[in-house]
Amino acid sequence: MSRVLSTILVISFLSSPAHSQDTKTSDGPAKSVSSGADWTKWGGPSGDFTVYGKDLLEEWPAEGPKQLWKRPFGEGYSSILFKDGKLYATFSTQAEEVVVSLDASTGATNWEHRAARTVWDDMRVGFGLGPNATPLIAGDRIVSIGIAGHLTCLDLTTGELLWEHHLSEEFGRRRRVEEYGYSASPLLYNNKILVRVGGDDYAVVAFEPKEGSLAWKSEAGGISYGAASITKLAGQDQFIYFEPEGVVALNPANGKLLWRWPITFSNGNHLTPTVKCDDNNLFVASQFSTGGGRLLNITKENDKFKIKEIWFTSKLRASCWTHIKIGDYIYGSAGGHEVSFLAAFNWRTGKLAWRKRGFHMAQCLYADGKLIILDQDGTLRLLSVSPEEHEIHGSVKITERTSWTAPTLVGTKLFVRDRKNLLALELAQTP
Repeated sequence: MSRVLSTILVISFLSSPAHSQDTKTSDGPAKSVSSGADWTKWGGPSGDFTVYGKDLLEEWPAEGPKQLWKRPFGEGYSSILFKDGKLYATFSTQAEEVVVSLDASTGATNWEHRAARTVWDDMRVGFGLGPNATPLIAGDRIVSIGIAGHLTCLDLTTGELLWEHHLSEEFGRRRRVEEYGYSASPLLYNNKILVRVGGDDYAVVAFEPKEGSLAWKSEAGGISYGAASITKLAGQDQFIYFEPEGVVALNPANGKLLWRWPITFSNGNHLTPTVKCDDNNLFVASQFSTGGGRLLNITKENDKFKIKEIWFTSKLRASCWTHIKIGDYIYGSAGGHEVSFLAAFNWRTGKLAWRKRGFHMAQCLYADGKLIILDQDGTLRLLSVSPEEHEIHGSVKITERTSWTAPTLVGTKLFVRDRKNLLALELAQTP
């Protein structure tokens, strides 16, 4: 049961940067990425849950930040998106999958698009029926994918259906050892919508946003649950994702294979988003008994990529949570599905600086020089961190167990969901 829990946990966090993570420097996130910017994809403006804002509370009161509103919300694990004063998200009812637009200031519904939900015969449904993939806002439309791969493209203003695809039926589906449904969030690159299908025909396909026609398709291959990313490494834009056998990089312009690195696995369900460390290094983590953290060095010579594993340690096993890179250190949970610690480690060496209990399976967001952390029990915390220590500046129980969706920060407003409710908090400093 614990392995099932760890696997299903990741599915709320399976999306990636819409174009590139190069807004982030080798010393940390770029200060040009504002906390007030639109969140049109999983991970926020930079795709890695790092934003720079101002006027956030330095310390929280005992009762926590001010709650602006709270409303009932349905099942699902997708992140909350924001654009032009409106929130966008997905949830499910007993028989339907719903894409919804809300007023960010009140939580009131602007529009809903409902579609009948289907379930694969081999899908395990004990931990819910999603939707698991975070939608993508691409200009004046929003693209969402349901638990069985029903892709819909809707008008962002009205919710009108513009085009759709049934991914597993059209492109094939490669079965996984443990099957929890479709979880791969769509990404945007050069005005093409990149979608992992994990099929016997193609692993990844790209659609034209206007009419949904195919722009390109990759070779066949499986996909795992960990979040994909689009970033520049070794001077080349790369679409990086997990297949059950390891990590893969494609050219996001045409779907051609750039490189792959094999990783030993227990069941092929890699869950952890990768982290770009600098222009040539990538932190890659996995879970279960064969898991651990590793640093891959990526270079290019004569149009061929060379991949080298710099270090590996089982002490940095990781599951579905986010990690935040600041300078030479990465902060986030380390451990397994039963026990994990908040940890700081040097990404150049893999050496642990410290680890602390009480932050189990924590989702981390970095803003205004501090970490905002939501653990799976629904406790929200504000922390300052360094390679030497951490300091808690506020802690409050804010949602129900199990909270598996990373928060969204827009300006000074924090939006948080669990499997029953959606709420908005004010993090601004008081006069």
